[in-house]
Amino acid sequence: IPFLVHSQDLSQYFDGADTSPYNSIMINIDSSAANIWQIGNPQKTIFHSASTFPNVLITDTLNNYPPNNTSSFSFTLKDEALYWDIFAIQWKQKLDFDSGIDGGIIEFSNDAGTTWQNAFNNPYVYNFYGYEEENVDTLTTGEVAFTGTDSTWRVIWFCFDPSWVFNTGGDSLICRFTSKSDSIDNNKEGWMIDNMYVHVTVQHTLNKVEQEAYLQVQPNPTSGHIDINTRKIDDFHIIEKMELIDMAGKVVEQFEMIPTKFFIDISNHPEGLYLLKIQTNLQTETFKIVLKQE
Repeated sequence: IPFLVHSQDLSQYFDGADTSPYNSIMINIDSSAANIWQIGNPQKTIFHSASTFPNVLITDTLNNYPPNNTSSFSFTLKDEALYWDIFAIQWKQKLDFDSGIDGGIIEFSNDAGTTWQNAFNNPYVYNFYGYEEENVDTLTTGEVAFTGTDSTWRVIWFCFDPSWVFNTGGDSLICRFTSKSDSIDNNKEGWMIDNMYVHVTVQHTLNKVEQEAYLQVQPNPTSGHIDINTRKIDDFHIIEKMELIDMAGKVVEQFEMIPTKFFIDISNHPEGLYLLKIQTNLQTETFKIVLKQE
């Protein structure tokens, strides 16, 4: 298992033997006969060349993806260095799926694969960006996924807070990429990936103004969605406990050991005034929240 080390990035270009397992992303392709993920030189109409010559990771180098197919690959990251910077999993991709029907699903697990979470619209994901909005949709299976066609190489960023990842479920993070198709063959090429990295990042803050308050909760009033942001520090930092309390003093929602950048949706509760009590490993603050249904 590769170690995520502060001074050392991990990478995978799919173009030759790994020089060291300690600075390479080690890809595990499901060994089932139906799995169509391959490493090789792409030779299709849209997928005709790698971002870095000659190889990519692709849903078959020659053929379109078949109907009724589910194919996955995964990789595992293990942290043995005590640093607490945000880290990014980054790659380039092209897409050619039957829009809204077939797609590419990204999931993660920090409890050794016991449970999996979809990465899209997930409060435990620090940031997830780089794709075109029209290429993300909910499939007929109910899963949010990359879908449709995008023939431009896109650089995708998928960011996590290691204070949460490596201290709440286990000592590793598993990422799983799954291509899924329905029973109709629409002669699409699938998913092509190249130039994967794992690295500490400061770029997730480029479009953010440094906040002065230790804790920031917004919008308020809200119709349901609430963003919780804690001022970034360089040390271990986590929200140990968060409670939503109604005016009768009842705890109506509770979270434990969550990232310091998080969001919740309270639209399922009645309109009115609530208290949001947030306890980090450094201090505790309580906010009055006004819920107004649209």
